[in-house]
Amino acid sequence: MNIVEPILFQCKLNPLALAIYVPGSKYGAINYATLERYIHNVAQTALKSGIAARNVVAIYVADPILHTSLILGLMHVGVTTLSLSGPKPISGITPDVILTDAPGKISNDLTVLGVDHTWLEDGAATKTNVYHHDQSEDDVCRIILTSGSTGISKGVAFSHRALAARIEYYMYSKGPRFAHCPRFFCDLGISTSPGFGYVMSLLGRGATIYFLGPDPSDVLQIIDLHKVQGMATSPYGLGEFLRFFEADSAFEVTFDHIICQGASLSPELSRRARARMCQNLYRSYGSTETSTVAFGPANLLENVPGAIGYVQPGVVVEAIDGRGQVLPPLQDGALRIRSKYIAAGYVGDPEATQMFFRDGCFYSGDVGHLTPDGILVVTGREKTALNIGGDTIHPETVEGVIASFAGVREAGVFALKNDLGISEISAVIVTTEPIEDAALRNHCANRLPPSCVPVKFVVADALPRGEQGKLERQRLSEVVAAKIKAV
Repeated sequence: MNIVEPILFQCKLNPLALAIYVPGSKYGAINYATLERYIHNVAQTALKSGIAARNVVAIYVADPILHTSLILGLMHVGVTTLSLSGPKPISGITPDVILTDAPGKISNDLTVLGVDHTWLEDGAATKTNVYHHDQSEDDVCRIILTSGSTGISKGVAFSHRALAARIEYYMYSKGPRFAHCPRFFCDLGISTSPGFGYVMSLLGRGATIYFLGPDPSDVLQIIDLHKVQGMATSPYGLGEFLRFFEADSAFEVTFDHIICQGASLSPELSRRARARMCQNLYRSYGSTETSTVAFGPANLLENVPGAIGYVQPGVVVEAIDGRGQVLPPLQDGALRIRSKYIAAGYVGDPEATQMFFRDGCFYSGDVGHLTPDGILVVTGREKTALNIGGDTIHPETVEGVIASFAGVREAGVFALKNDLGISEISAVIVTTEPIEDAALRNHCANRLPPSCVPVKFVVADALPRGEQGKLERQRLSEVVAAKIKAV
């Protein structure tokens, strides 16, 4: 089965139902009849432009409706799609064509085609089998990039069969509220793994998906007017929405459930979001390489530091030591994951594939443990661990303590060498009110070993984050350098 067929089936069943809504955007809202026309028009235009089945086509397009239509139209004719969040293609992957609505930003030797509304509106939208070449369910139809929060993004390839299995998995891995939700707001970009997964899952069952438009405030009115029941967002995105709702007590929140993923959710943010926005707040943990690994209600997890959810049925997570031996519950180790949804490896990167995919498992790079009742706890990352005076320090633990101080909204911790060339812990913080360094340092000293207490706190307007809201830790030193230069 071609992965687009369930969506085209929904177009036939309920053509007048709302499919995608992007408030304030050029296309605004489209129903399933329009989506069907867009899919077929993209397919025809792509074939006429010389794009062929099994080509790899990268898409760098800002508008979610145009972007989604391009993905679906191309996959429908057997093309492998790849969404870019920036103008630069990914190392190890050479697309045959790049489609973009900003061709001036792409500078390379690859074939670049400009796209606009004519790709959606031109043509007769012929609904025949002319597009169906000799396709196989095992043909690759989509390459999804990893977040690259601690390094360079890598590509993971999926066949029609593998994607269909993951989409079916969404129907229980995200809980019963999502499975029956007809109107869902996604605050995650379609180029991300979860953003793409939500699009395919919701459109494949005839639901409506909402995205942010050019002005984020536009979607707030639509959420209330349309009584949107569900939302997927990152902790950073959740915090931004919470700030608005806390500032305007008269604004009604209609969410039945919120799924938060992509980074660590602090207990403070969890409690305040549940009090003001929605009691049914869930944590979801997974990756492009694995799909959803753990899921659980935030109110049951917030009292266990680092808890991110109950391990999913059919998924095995093990904490191992340096010799590969499985550790007992409650003992930290490197986490490896095994399930039928794990990808085969990274496109064009055999070295990274051999490093992270071994023995039928994916070695996630996270550090953590399991509790006796099956809760997965993540305490840090192997790559982000800092060596300070011979002690191994996980910055995520320090960030959690800093963020628990009144007035601190978020924190990013990294190592910075002093005048003597000795590495010391520094922190970039975003605050909601003026903070006294001495009070914050004392707060950390009472909760952390001496080697974990930051020697410097730098206040910034925002932390550098990727598309899923994950902290781009390698850029924290750039924030500090910019602040010092501005003084």
